[in-house]
Amino acid sequence: MKILRDVLKCLAIGVLLSSPVLVFAQFDAQVTQFMFNVQGYNPAAIGEQQMMKIFGMQRLQWVGIKNAPSTTDFLVEAPFQIKNTHHAVGIHFQNDAFGLFVNQRVGFMYAYKQKIGEGFLSIGTSLGFTNMTIKGDSAYIPSGGSYHNQNDLEIPKSKQSDIGFDMDLGIYYSHPDFDVSFSILHLTKPTIEWGENSEFYLSRTYLVSGGYKFKLPNPNYTIKPSLLVKTDFISWQMDVNLTMEYKTKFWWGLSYRIQDAVSVLAGLRVLNGLRIGYSYDLPTSKIIKASSGSHELFLSYEFKLNIEKKSSKYKSVRFL
Repeated sequence: MKILRDVLKCLAIGVLLSSPVLVFAQFDAQVTQFMFNVQGYNPAAIGEQQMMKIFGMQRLQWVGIKNAPSTTDFLVEAPFQIKNTHHAVGIHFQNDAFGLFVNQRVGFMYAYKQKIGEGFLSIGTSLGFTNMTIKGDSAYIPSGGSYHNQNDLEIPKSKQSDIGFDMDLGIYYSHPDFDVSFSILHLTKPTIEWGENSEFYLSRTYLVSGGYKFKLPNPNYTIKPSLLVKTDFISWQMDVNLTMEYKTKFWWGLSYRIQDAVSVLAGLRVLNGLRIGYSYDLPTSKIIKASSGSHELFLSYEFKLNIEKKSSKYKSVRFL
């Protein structure tokens, strides 16, 4: 376990040292409260708590800007055992609208889990489809000038959609004190075609994340720093978060997304297994001139799924 902790610390230091050369880019949906739903970007993380989980999230990004990104996420996962082996399955839906584009994804997830030390090492995959729509009939092309072409064949004149096979792959280690995640999205690099002249493909995206729980002298409080790095080896994005939790019932924290936003977040456990979390992003880029910020709200519910086979045998008092 000490080796894994050292790897996590080295990873965090290495990424922090490289932060001056990071630049911002976005295609996949952007999420601030990533530490509460690793399953959303790593299929190996499903069944992490050995509980059935239902998760829903709504994000409104850059409020005040017309056609700014809006993301809806929904995920259901369930662990199960076959003899002494641990497994999990899940399904993930995502609708991400931004500008002229609407990206809809559905993935069927599976993870195999092996207990190592006090935690579980998981390998998982997600198989599904990505449907991308471009609202070509809403595209505005200014007239005049040498840079504008009203008859540009690369821009569809009507609403166009296409679907492609998509696959994600991930490795995840979960320990009571820390977690480490590595995943690859769009492994198949699905190609989307809009008519005869327009083509787009999703490049592979690599994600590394991790977090560590520090226990304070007062056992009621726990501090957990978390890190998420995304790259397609052309552009980079990094999120750094620090969250404090009180009696596992309340949490609040701060996040910083390199060259993009500073965020505050808070949440609570309303009932056993039910959690609600909210975050607000304040832009640190020039976008702040046009946007009041971004809002993100999630709800999750975890519960035990007890399916016990009732015995059909009974004894009659007549034969006792």
